Amino acid sequence: MVETRGYMDKVTIDDGTLTLEGWAATVGAGSVESFRVTCAGKELTNLEVAMGLPSPDIMASYPYLDGADSCRFRVRADLNGVKPAQARSSVISLTPLARHEEGGIMIHLIEPVLPLPREEDIRAVGGGDLLGISNSFLGHFIQLADLKPDAHVLDVGCGFGRMAYTLAHYLAPSARYEGFDIMGQLIEWAQQSISTKFPNFTFRKADIFNKCYNPNGAFKAVDFRFPYEEESFDLIFLTSVFTHMQGAEVRHYLDEIRRVLRPGGKCLTTCFLLDEESESLIRKGKSTQNLVHPCDDCLSINPEVPEAAIGFKEKLLLGWIAQRGLTLTHKYYGTWCGRPHVLDYQDILVCKKPAA
Repeated sequence: MVETRGYMDKVTIDDGTLTLEGWAATVGAGSVESFRVTCAGKELTNLEVAMGLPSPDIMASYPYLDGADSCRFRVRADLNGVKPAQARSSVISLTPLARHEEGGIMIHLIEPVLPLPREEDIRAVGGGDLLGISNSFLGHFIQLADLKPDAHVLDVGCGFGRMAYTLAHYLAPSARYEGFDIMGQLIEWAQQSISTKFPNFTFRKADIFNKCYNPNGAFKAVDFRFPYEEESFDLIFLTSVFTHMQGAEVRHYLDEIRRVLRPGGKCLTTCFLLDEESESLIRKGKSTQNLVHPCDDCLSINPEVPEAAIGFKEKLLLGWIAQRGLTLTHKYYGTWCGRPHVLDYQDILVCKKPAA
């Protein structure tokens, strides 16, 4: 995959024509050459593309990008049978292409059918741009984990459904989404606001003890059995879950992930990986996470409450994954420690269960 940066500033539908405006550029792979556009799961053809438009604002902000001074674009496409009302409430994706390879997918929703959660609920899972984060991770799921619209997926640590928000506009009614979380008030919102509109989306509370997020929990994470049958899911993802769990808990969750993942299925997780570069950046004060306090087989920002934020030595965590027969397929470092020009804030690992 070609490393790219980009954003869709404006997406409109008028008289059956979809128009996408924004910018896209690569990191060291030359200019973007073309685009692929999908809407409501259908690839649109006969694109009318204007590229190389002036972009002094991008040049000022990202001078390291190839062609940063002329990377704005405008793409028009006929909806080709997709009704405008359906298009407005469906996932629209644009994929830049360079050197005949894909760049990072850009996802957009014009009119989501779901309400926005409360601000306090958004803050409870780390804050930020809800739709932007949800859109970005759907791109990761599609591009890094080969997510299909009919897949069965498990969201471990789903919160109020931050990842489910855009997924609900992508997955087909025949697909299955399951999510669990330890914060009951977030699960209640998801059940009332998402499951009522998308009955193939199921949310449940897991009453697991966590000093930060569920101090009165009845179960320990190391004793929790995922409430699903073996080999039930095509994709399992955990976003900012292992960043709040200690080693024994992570190892147990990896056991459960292997149990409920189908042969050939994939797991995507975000985490904080500690290696020579990230530890050096922490020492230099470049990191947003001061992971320096040892706690068993991990390091934390807070020795009193380790679950506040936890990182693992990279070789150690990758070893645990390999011990369970899971094969690492993708590894992307994040910006959390001060690394530049990377995919996302946290580090991302994708692993695959061997096919039967």
